[in-house]
Amino acid sequence: MNPILSLYGLLLLLQTLHIFEEIGMEAYKPVGSLKKYLWVASVLVAVNYVPLFLMLYAVPAGYWLACGGALLGIGNGVIHIVGYLKSKRFRGTLGAGMFTGIPLGLTGCVLLYRLVSLLLFKG
Repeated sequence: MNPILSLYGLLLLLQTLHIFEEIGMEAYKPVGSLKKYLWVASVLVAVNYVPLFLMLYAVPAGYWLACGGALLGIGNGVIHIVGYLKSKRFRGTLGAGMFTGIPLGLTGCVLLYRLVSLLLFKG
């Protein structure tokens, strides 16, 4: 199987697990309500399926769009680490989600590296 598709699938899995972790740690409280949080989180994850489908059908734009998904994963990891360092708390703060946020960020880094290697250096 294509390693980029595997990494992207792992990224989507981690994003989904990340949502559950954030809900469990009440990260939706700064947003205002669980309903608002779920709406935004669902849209973000759903949008990340577009590159997957494009890559499955060998549409080159899918690989370029996947770079955005990788950057979101990286940003997610960084935000949660910084959030925890600032608040020293997990529940109800930006620190919530750090446990899945770190693997999400690392996966995003590896995926972005592989995508850039493929897209810019053809290898």
